[in-house]
Amino acid sequence: MRTGDTGIKKVTVGLVLKAVGLKGELRIKPLTDNPERYAVGGKVWMSEPDGLDRALTVKAAREYKGNLTVSFAEVTSIDEAELCRGRELFVPANEVPPLPEGEYYHFQILGLPVYNQSGKLLGNVSDIFTAGEKDVYVVTGQGKEYLVPVNDDTVETIDVKAGRIVIFPMPGYIEE
Repeated sequence: MRTGDTGIKKVTVGLVLKAVGLKGELRIKPLTDNPERYAVGGKVWMSEPDGLDRALTVKAAREYKGNLTVSFAEVTSIDEAELCRGRELFVPANEVPPLPEGEYYHFQILGLPVYNQSGKLLGNVSDIFTAGEKDVYVVTGQGKEYLVPVNDDTVETIDVKAGRIVIFPMPGYIEE
């Protein structure tokens, strides 16, 4: 099945690294914590050069040196597999399993505006990285960049539905 861009938010779940073998297998770097994402019968999508999205059904998958070697029902030759190299695999955001209260996927946070308690816009979350056991939001805007550790001392609220994050002052770094 192929479909045009429907405006549905896409969540990247893998990157095609290369073709493997002659029967169309693909080496994939998984970008998901969901171990069932590449289970037999699972479905992921790939954008084609013509702008249409193509559904791919997992026929078989096995781990290989931290990556996966996946066979899709719709990719049956090395020539077809070579055309997939470098492409991202995704699922619609509504197919991502919900997280417990207070936990968020990166795709839900990226792009959100960040405000101080006075309501001043500091910028938007442009990147997220992990430091130790906590995430750090990179907030970019107003010609500045802030690194905001995500913990109870720095983040007052994360409201994905309202589309905003409010942080506490960080004396000497981010003032009220």
